[in-house]
Amino acid sequence: MGKWGAGAVLGAAAVLTVTACDPADGLGASAVSATTDQLATHALKQDGVKVSWLSCSASTGKTQDKVDCLGRTEDNGKISVTGIVTKQLDDKCVQGHLTAVVGKKTVFDVRGLGNCSAKT
Repeated sequence: MGKWGAGAVLGAAAVLTVTACDPADGLGASAVSATTDQLATHALKQDGVKVSWLSCSASTGKTQDKVDCLGRTEDNGKISVTGIVTKQLDDKCVQGHLTAVVGKKTVFDVRGLGNCSAKT
């Protein structure tokens, strides 16, 4: 097997390794953290928050993922979004219970973000 063949095998193994981390139903830490990051940023901006950056991480449980997002506003205020996600749909929605706090003010306390009835 030449250099290209070995590279292709290693590349395929890496893809299998990454995809094996997230369950087939789409509820996995990487998908949940990315989708929550996008949707929470959008929701905060719609609520008038001038988001400079937001970064989310998620840890996988049996039936839900725990989400923890940290960020800053344009004037360096602290943003946190925390909670649990029980459903995630292809970058379109997350359901569960999420709370966003900017400074000391709760901006949203919701059961979902995005449109979970959207077709994929």
